[in-house]
Amino acid sequence: MTCPHYKIALFIFSQLEQVDKRLLMREELFGITDNLIPCMKQDTTEIFYRFLVNKSEKIEMSVLHSYTAEKWEFNDIIEIDIQHSDDLHHYLLENAKSLQEECTTFDHLVIIDTFTMINLEKIKNKISTLVTDTQKLVWGSFNSNRTENMAVIIGASAIQPILDNLKFKLNHTSILSSLYFYHKKYPNKKIPSDLIFINDPISIIEWPNTITSIECADCVVAIGHIYQDVEIKQIKNELNIPTTLPCNARSDLKIFSKETASKLRPNVAIVTSSFLYKDNCMLEAGSLSAKNKREYAEMHGYAFVSRSTEFAQQLYHDRRPVWGKIDAIEKLLPYYEWLIWLDMDAIFVNRSLTVERFLEMCEEKVGGKEEFEKINIIVARPINDKMINAGVFLIKNSAWTRDLLRRGIQPRYDFSYAGSLEQEAMRDAIRHPYWRKNVLNLEYDDHSLNTFPDRYVRGDYIVHYAPVGGCPADPVLRGLSNVKVLEEFPDAEIPIPF
Repeated sequence: MTCPHYKIALFIFSQLEQVDKRLLMREELFGITDNLIPCMKQDTTEIFYRFLVNKSEKIEMSVLHSYTAEKWEFNDIIEIDIQHSDDLHHYLLENAKSLQEECTTFDHLVIIDTFTMINLEKIKNKISTLVTDTQKLVWGSFNSNRTENMAVIIGASAIQPILDNLKFKLNHTSILSSLYFYHKKYPNKKIPSDLIFINDPISIIEWPNTITSIECADCVVAIGHIYQDVEIKQIKNELNIPTTLPCNARSDLKIFSKETASKLRPNVAIVTSSFLYKDNCMLEAGSLSAKNKREYAEMHGYAFVSRSTEFAQQLYHDRRPVWGKIDAIEKLLPYYEWLIWLDMDAIFVNRSLTVERFLEMCEEKVGGKEEFEKINIIVARPINDKMINAGVFLIKNSAWTRDLLRRGIQPRYDFSYAGSLEQEAMRDAIRHPYWRKNVLNLEYDDHSLNTFPDRYVRGDYIVHYAPVGGCPADPVLRGLSNVKVLEEFPDAEIPIPF
């Protein structure tokens, strides 16, 4: 196996509650404004980034929900637990070492926090001009403990020697500053492993509250202690700081069309909800359910997109949150050829079955390619059920589908709080003569697309733990455990309900 190698690994430290700050940093540093076209893998050679998020013991419910959704939606967070700020560099270096051991290598590690704006392009260009052996470089602003955490650039070969010399750490001072001060105090003594320290308060500066107060704007590679979001944007614009794309998929954000389909991003997206209700019923199970779907997408080269905002905005539509499913589908559909929607309480069980193979099976059901070209929605109606299962369905990007969503489903405000909500609105729409002929309704079919846990048979694609009442978390967790057993031991006996 070839390890991915990057010019820069960027660690951005933040506190758990700083959700909005992380959203801002994604936008300004990487051009990531949303997860409609997600970075399923960071596959450029330029940068690998992660947010290192410090856990909080006490957290407001609304913050917990926002943070949980953020984790599922962007998949770029590593949780850490730092009690003292002067331990920050130690913890982040340990994480960088783990990254190297897990087969992700890089030339240089850059550490900043969410109050620092950084010019990654300038850093890459300047590194080679500073020293000959850039792998042993430790470059920062070490004049005080106010500036030591703003930004630091460390050669990959310097990480282990620093961790081997924690004995030099001073109280209330980071290990990097401690080693720098040791060298400054004893200039004739050999620095451990010949590390090269550069204290550079000209290139790495505190924000002086206005651009005009920066003495050498061309010299600056990082500005720290920027506490106003608007100033982060202002600095980026006025200093012409470029964004650095962390994945090739984000280089093509155009609307999907078969004629111009990009090889840089998937045509199929696995879509789900990352919206948590007030009871936190699915806090643990939802995270593992999202992982099940993300892994399935990664196995087969699909996008995985979970959405929460569309569910939260139903408050303003005066509808139950579950209607966010329809808004999310409408928003995502233009970017993909096919979407497959799974509710949070539905999981992939047969993860070897691809969406493409499932579509081929559906093509066979309707009598061939020509007839299947007319199909825009695939949904199942369980045995002994008057209602379709709107918790699992496939939907194709087409003018027909957009019309169905906009004219057939969205106007049904009579189901905002009544009946079976969006499920009933969807059922009524696909039964209407105008739309019915373009729907593959798997009538009384408990196995082709999805099944319920008490009806599971080996080989079923998806299990939906639709609750009759109460929280489905425990059954979902049981099902996820069964998936692991089956994937490791295919002949294992699995008790029913699955």
